[in-house]
Amino acid sequence: MRWYTSNELRIGLHKKGKFVHRRFWLHDVPRLMLWCRLRGHRPVVDGHGPIAKGLHAARWVVCDRCGVRPDPQGNLDPEQWDIGQPYDGPWTPLTRDLAASAWTELLGLTQRPVHRDDARKPGRWPDKPTGTLGAELVLGKTFGVFSAEVTIGCAGDEHPISCHLRLWPFGALYLHTEAFGAWLQRRLIPDGYYSRVINISVDEWTIRWQWWAREDEWAREDPWWMHGRISLDLVEKLFGPKRYSYETVNGPTLGLVHMPDGDSHQVQLVLQRRRYGRPRRKRAAWSWVVKWTANSPGIETRPGKSGILSSAVEVPADTVQTGAWATLACGLIAHKLTADRIRNGYRPATTGQAE
Repeated sequence: MRWYTSNELRIGLHKKGKFVHRRFWLHDVPRLMLWCRLRGHRPVVDGHGPIAKGLHAARWVVCDRCGVRPDPQGNLDPEQWDIGQPYDGPWTPLTRDLAASAWTELLGLTQRPVHRDDARKPGRWPDKPTGTLGAELVLGKTFGVFSAEVTIGCAGDEHPISCHLRLWPFGALYLHTEAFGAWLQRRLIPDGYYSRVINISVDEWTIRWQWWAREDEWAREDPWWMHGRISLDLVEKLFGPKRYSYETVNGPTLGLVHMPDGDSHQVQLVLQRRRYGRPRRKRAAWSWVVKWTANSPGIETRPGKSGILSSAVEVPADTVQTGAWATLACGLIAHKLTADRIRNGYRPATTGQAE
C-alpha cells in the first residue's frame, strides 16, 4: 500500500476562513472479496451502447459480485452478447496468457502482446485486486450551513461510493472509494449513465432533500418524493420566491446547427429577454436567452434514446445589438450537444444530412 496527501491551502484557492484543507489517498489497498475467493468469480457481460447499426457499443467481461475485470477484459461482439448475460467462454488459454505476461515484463513492453486467436477473448482474473480510499478534510468555514450526502456511482463512475458531511463554520469531511463497493453499485445501478444521490442540506434559509435522485439532474416526470424543499425565508414569504420569467423579443427564425460529427439539424430560434427575481419586487437580474426547437425526432445525444427537441442557450447582450445572436446560438447549441454526446458515448448513424 502507498499513501499520498496534498495541502490545498498552498494552492491559494478559497483559503478565506480555513485553517486546514487537506486531501488524502490510500492506494493499492487489498480488496477482501471473501465470497469470490471462496466460490470463485461470477463472470457476466458488461458494456455500454445499444445493439444498432451505426451506434457505438462495447462489451467486456466483469465479475457480477465484486466488479473485478479479467486482464485483458475482453472485447466481445455487441451483436452476440447482451449486457448482464452470463459469460462461459471462450477465454485466453492459460499458457498463452502467462507467456504474454512474461514477455511484457521481460522486455519492458508498454503494450501487452496478444495472439491473433485471442484478440477478443478475456484473460485471467487478477490475483491480488486492489482499490483506493480517498478523503478530504476541511476545518474552518465552508459553503452552506449543513449538508449530509451519500452517492452511489453509475457503472462508469470511478467512485462507486462517496459521501460527505459538511457543517458551517466548523468544516467538512468528504470520503470516496475506488473499486471498493462495486458489488453494491452493480446491485443498485446495474445500467444507465446517472449516479444516484441521497442528500439533505440547509442553505439560504431553505431545507432541501433528495431521495435516490439522479446526480445533478432534474426532470418534470420525477416523482414528488424524489426532490423537495421547505423555505424558512421571510423575504420569500413577502415578495415571493426568485423565479425566471421570459419575454419574447425576436423570432421565430430558422437556423442550422452543424455538429462536428457531420450531421446538421434545422432549428427554430426565438430570442427572449429573461428576468430573474422575485415577482413582487422590482429589483431583478436580466439576461438574453435563445430558445430553440428542432424537428422530430430531435437531435440525438444518447444511445437508444429519443433526441432533444427543445432547449435554450444564453447569449451576450452585444450579439443582440449587432444582430448576430442567431449565428452564435447555433454554435452554442452544437457545443453543448457535442459535450453531451461525448459524455454519453454516442455517435450518429448517418452524417452530412440536414434534418
